[in-house]
Amino acid sequence: MATSSTKTATKTVKKAPKSAVKSTMIASKATTKPVATTKAVATPAKTTVPQKATIVETVKPLVAGAPIKKPELIERVMAETGMKKKDVKPVVEAMLSVLGRALTKGEDLTVPPLGKLMVKRTKEAANATIVTVKLRHPNNPGGQAKTIAGDEVI
Repeated sequence: MATSSTKTATKTVKKAPKSAVKSTMIASKATTKPVATTKAVATPAKTTVPQKATIVETVKPLVAGAPIKKPELIERVMAETGMKKKDVKPVVEAMLSVLGRALTKGEDLTVPPLGKLMVKRTKEAANATIVTVKLRHPNNPGGQAKTIAGDEVI
C-alpha cells in the first residue's frame, strides 16, 4: 500500500519513496488489520448563490383516526335518527351488505349524502376480495344537489 499526502489544492501530490512503501507493506502484513490510506482529492471551491425553492402546492397532512366499527356506526345512526337499536341495527346491517355486494361486483354507487363511489381495482385474494374504491364527496354534503335547467337553478 502506498501512502500519500497533500498540502493544499494547488500543490502536487507527493508519494513516499519505494523503500518506505515496502516497509509499510511488511508492517501491515504483521498486524491483524490492514490499514488503508486514501488519496485526498481537492475540488475547486464553487461560489454559487443558493436558489430559493418555489412552493407549488401546500399539502395538509391527514392523520387517520381509529376506524369506526359496526357497533359505533349503529350508535351514531341511533343518535342521528332518534330510533331504537332494535330498529336501526337490521337496517344498517342490510345497507352494509348491499353496499359490499355492489362494490365487489364492480358497480359504481351514487349515494347523494355520501357521494359517488367508483371502483378502481378489484383483486381476488385467498380469503377475501380486495376492492380499491375512490370516493367523490360533495363540498355541500348537507345541502341539496343543485341542477341547472336553462338559466335557473332548481
